[in-house]
Amino acid sequence: MRGFSEQHNSGSGGANGRGHAVGNCAIVLMVALFSFSALIPLRLFAGNERRISSWACYYGSENITRNLSRFDLAVLAPGGQDPAPLRKAGIKTLVYVSAGEVSADGPYYEEARNHGLLIRHNENWDSWVVDLRDPAWKELFFERIIPDALEDGYDGIFIDTLDSPLDMHRRDPDNFKGMERSAVELIKRIRKRYPRLLVAQNRGFEISQRSAPFIDYLLIEGLSSLMELSSGERFDVSPKDREFLLVKATEALKANPSLTLLSLDYVPSGDAPTMEKVYEFSRSKGFVPFISVPALDRVFENHPGS
Repeated sequence: MRGFSEQHNSGSGGANGRGHAVGNCAIVLMVALFSFSALIPLRLFAGNERRISSWACYYGSENITRNLSRFDLAVLAPGGQDPAPLRKAGIKTLVYVSAGEVSADGPYYEEARNHGLLIRHNENWDSWVVDLRDPAWKELFFERIIPDALEDGYDGIFIDTLDSPLDMHRRDPDNFKGMERSAVELIKRIRKRYPRLLVAQNRGFEISQRSAPFIDYLLIEGLSSLMELSSGERFDVSPKDREFLLVKATEALKANPSLTLLSLDYVPSGDAPTMEKVYEFSRSKGFVPFISVPALDRVFENHPGS
């Protein structure tokens, strides 16, 4: 999920991960074995510092503090909306961090290229998938990227683009063996290094059951509704893909009963009936929902439930 240029612009996430083709969801699983009519109902989550009933994702640069103050949690882009007034008002703020890609026009591209970390070009966002297994990436990520992102003062981090290197393993397991293990280790290391920070993960379903104990929020992007990046056309997520997402969310919740499930769906700004429908579905399945457009550069004034 992205809608800005990494660390000024790099999800799903935030959050509109790599074109929003529902490819990851279309993995054919034996969903017939799982017939979930609903997830565990929305409940009080352990720890007051994690408990939320609403959230927003905003990657714009305009100051919309008043609008964002309606929510309990806000995911923001580095160098965008100032988190200070939101934190002062008691809103939890997370900063976007791209863990699996670097933007071609971002500040970390040259260093990643020089270290031979780039393994595939993502044309949707003009970014490059990186090799999570390489020690050089781990050093860049933990010594530069995360500290830079946290510089303005946030309550936590929002981890996006894990799907990209995980997809490389899925496509070519021989050449990219160990990518899943490295992704899990990355999440564990974040938790160990920043025990007091809130940590959110966007998608990454290959590892979500293993990473769930080390995160506070799991985002399911595109639970009900998506939009084409090029045309802006909206379409429903297929029942099979949605069932897959619900299964993965349930598995993560079993691994960490204190996990807060977030959903992010894309709906055109004037389509109030669809917004309400999407919102109600997410709530009914135990998610804390948010609805926006793929660029994630606006927060609807009439957002349901905010």
